[in-house]
Formats: sequence, C-alpha cells, structure tokens
Amino acid sequence: MPRRIWMLVLLSMLLYIPSGYTQSAPAQPVYIAVTFYKVKPGKAEAYTSLVKTNAHKIVEGQFREKNILGWYFYEVIMPAGDQAPYDYVSVITSRNFGDLVDNPVTMKEMYAKTFAGSSPQQFQQYSNQLNDYRSVVKREIYLHRAGINEKTPVSRYVEIDYMKPFPGKAEEYVRMERDVYYPIHLERMKLGALTDWGLYQRLLPYSETAESDFVTANFFNNPRSIIDPKYEEAFNNMPNNVDFIRLSSQIDQTRKLVRSDVWKLVDFIDANNTK
Repeated sequence: MPRRIWMLVLLSMLLYIPSGYTQSAPAQPVYIAVTFYKVKPGKAEAYTSLVKTNAHKIVEGQFREKNILGWYFYEVIMPAGDQAPYDYVSVITSRNFGDLVDNPVTMKEMYAKTFAGSSPQQFQQYSNQLNDYRSVVKREIYLHRAGINEKTPVSRYVEIDYMKPFPGKAEEYVRMERDVYYPIHLERMKLGALTDWGLYQRLLPYSETAESDFVTANFFNNPRSIIDPKYEEAFNNMPNNVDFIRLSSQIDQTRKLVRSDVWKLVDFIDANNTK
C-alpha cells in the first residue's frame, strides 16, 4: 500500500467515532501502548522486583503529571514456558497518541527527575539490569473502541482474545462487538463472570498481513470465569434475547479468533490507587 494511502487509512481510524457509541465511551480517544517482554532464565523474580521499585516510581511521576492515564504490568500465565513468545506485558493508557509513539522525554531524563540526586552511573546500572533481566519482544499501539468503565477497580486477571476480521468486515465486526455483545458482557458482569470488558483496534505497527487487528479484553478476579463464562445465563436474563447459536454464527461470519492469552496483574498505577 502506498505511503500516502496508508496515512489516510491511519488518519481515518484515529478520527473515527462510531455512530451510537455511547456505552462507557471516553470523552476523548484513549490509546494504549502495549510492550511485550521475554525474561531471561532465572531472572523473573529479580525483574519483577526491579519493576515494582524503580519502574513503578518512574511511571508514577508520569501519572501525577497527567502524562498518562494508567500503567498496568502483567505476568503472562498462559501460554507459559520457555517456548512462549513473551512472559510479561506492560500496558500504558493515554490520550496523547504522539507521546506513545515517540515520547519527547527520555528514560534517562525521567529517571533523573524521579530519583533526585542520582548520578548518570546509577541510571546506567538500572538500564543494564533491565537489559540483563529481559528483552523487548515487540511494541504495539491500540485505539480503545468500546467498553471499559473507568470507575471499575482493577482486576486480577484479563483474558486477551486476538481477533482478525475477514476482508471488508472490520466495521461490521466492531458493530457486533459494541452493539450486540457488549450488552451481553454487561449482563455477565451482573452475574459475576466479568468485572469489565473492552475492545481495542491495533493501529501500529500497520500491516495488511498482521496476525490480528483487534483484541478483546475480558477482565475478572476468579479464574473460574474462564470455564464458566455465563453466556447462556446472560442471554436468559436479557429481555427480547436472541438465539445464542444464531448470534454466535453471525459474529463468526465477521472475524476469526486467532488465539488467546491470560495475564495476571503484578503492579499498576491509575486513579484507583494513586492521586
């Protein structure tokens, strides 16, 4: 795809606001930067300890200055093992798309501001430790499209479903998730199967052949929700409900579920725990 056309496509995605999109929609677009890490053998405990101390304080400063909306650090518990592509995930939410693409403040500057009086050698030691403990696998930026109640307390677990719409079906898929499935997820929340739910569209890196273009996030506190999602009970509780099999087949005609992850919360910073 020529660069000019690609830029027009990206701009249209950034400015797009679906009609009728009022359910828990943010006042301004919210963007999500997701960084995936692979921890080196035997370094997991030291890495998480470093994140909870140094990285936590650095990100807390960004939150207090209102540069970000939140930061969430997860351990990937499924898939797991040496063959898993990544072990930890860092998620930053913000309304500033530009800063997520290219933050004008360097990590070295943020470290010096956070740890007043620290020397360049101390920052270098911190940087060396990070590089010794883990490697960056990839980084992606998403646009929030539906769901998410900002007042909901942070959940212990999240199941990430990677979705690939069929050619020409992307907006139909978004409508199905937003207008049909989101009300069902709200009912599942009442039943205790979920604490929250969200739909996100991947913006960067752009690729026509990407494995997935969207993800859905199912938040919960009890792992049993994975095997007892309470879809049928939710349908039965809804007025004018529709046949579950028919509805499932409709959304299956718009996208393919590529794969799923399960993440466990390790640390976070947002309005729930930081003022």
